[in-house]
Amino acid sequence: MSADRGGEGTVPENPGIAAALVRLSFLVQRHYAQICAQHDLSPAQAELMCVLKDQARGLTELTRMLGVERPGLSGLVARIERRGLVRRETNPLDRRAVTVALTGRGKEITDDFYAEVSGRLRQLVAHLPADQQEQFTTTAFGILLAEEVPPIFGDAEEPGTTS
Repeated sequence: MSADRGGEGTVPENPGIAAALVRLSFLVQRHYAQICAQHDLSPAQAELMCVLKDQARGLTELTRMLGVERPGLSGLVARIERRGLVRRETNPLDRRAVTVALTGRGKEITDDFYAEVSGRLRQLVAHLPADQQEQFTTTAFGILLAEEVPPIFGDAEEPGTTS
């Protein structure tokens, strides 16, 4: 028996895959939340800071990437701006265009957070043989690309990309 996926063709029914994905999501989110708490960050603050890790971004781009409305994003930015972790910058050519960037302290915290999350999550697959790790990475990025998930944690390890 197969299930229709919104006109995109049929997908063979596999009851185990949903359970595996949900359980994997819980596992990843549990580790992520623990590391957020260790760095005194909420998961939303950590997501925003990771999006800004390699470059400043405009508010419109951030709302799209994070899937939040502008008022919610403004509040989030304001909270971590008060902590001295990000700053707003106005484009001198268009005073309406605002970008958000990490401060020096914010960059240090983000780099430490990113390294710790990356290391902890790599440990989850460390027991797998190298070819299975590579297959897992390829499969996961295939899903992310098909679902058009923005690079909210960077794409340094996406197959075919380089750091």
